[in-house]
Amino acid sequence: MGVLLTIINKNQYNIMRLKLSLFIFIFFILLSVLNSNFALARDWLYFKTINYPIVEDYDLVPEDNNDISLRFFANSTSEKLTLKMLTIVDKDSIGNFFTIPEGKSPATDLYFINFTPISDTSFAIQPTATLKYESDDHYKEVYFFDWTILQFVKLESVRDELNKTLTVELPKRKKIMLAIFNESEIIGKASWYVYPKYQGELIAASRDFAIDSKVLVHNMYNNKEVVVTIKDYGPKKCADWTEREQALMGPCQERVLDLSKAAFLELATSTGVGIISSVKVTPIEIK
Repeated sequence: MGVLLTIINKNQYNIMRLKLSLFIFIFFILLSVLNSNFALARDWLYFKTINYPIVEDYDLVPEDNNDISLRFFANSTSEKLTLKMLTIVDKDSIGNFFTIPEGKSPATDLYFINFTPISDTSFAIQPTATLKYESDDHYKEVYFFDWTILQFVKLESVRDELNKTLTVELPKRKKIMLAIFNESEIIGKASWYVYPKYQGELIAASRDFAIDSKVLVHNMYNNKEVVVTIKDYGPKKCADWTEREQALMGPCQERVLDLSKAAFLELATSTGVGIISSVKVTPIEIK
């Protein structure tokens, strides 16, 4: 009985703590709207009237923040709407207000989007949002905060690697909060070299995963995949190459993995290619 009461009290405490966090967060939102000098992120607040009808598709790119843009589609609205967008939490502070999805980390600030008035029939076709990100070794996805379950949910996105953007359809919500998160997957280039100790085995060297971890390597150009075991540390970053290494091996290319010959041939037709220019590395078993 005492254990049960302890569990109930702990659950009640967690619920109260969550409600308090949400109250503080909503207070910050209201304060940021009332006073444009206040901001948890970059002090950015944007208003726009969406006139009815929309006669053709058009993109809305705020003049003072091109990290996010919206696309509206022809004949998609049934009424005049007021759009409000702002950045409410910088990426390093999102975890202070929300539970970050396991294995993820914020890659952008948290954006707040609101249309007034809004209903399920406000848009015949939902607008899309395009978010920019900074390129690094991490695979990225767009998440929105679902108020009904109080957690971040991943959205299906269209990826533009060249322009470093992700485009998503806005969810049917009155208040929308979006951010890009780094996934546990890593993307980058992969090469190969000979491992005398593991001749013919599917192994690799990695700086990001511990020895004996297993990862799935996906060639993003031909969709071939192979599971490898990490057996070595590397590859060396280009900044750490010596002049002699540069002279012997030519211009350095940053890689996220060095694969064994056997593993490389699972992803490419021959080792003569030397480098696979884009692979996605997904952890399967972490040591």
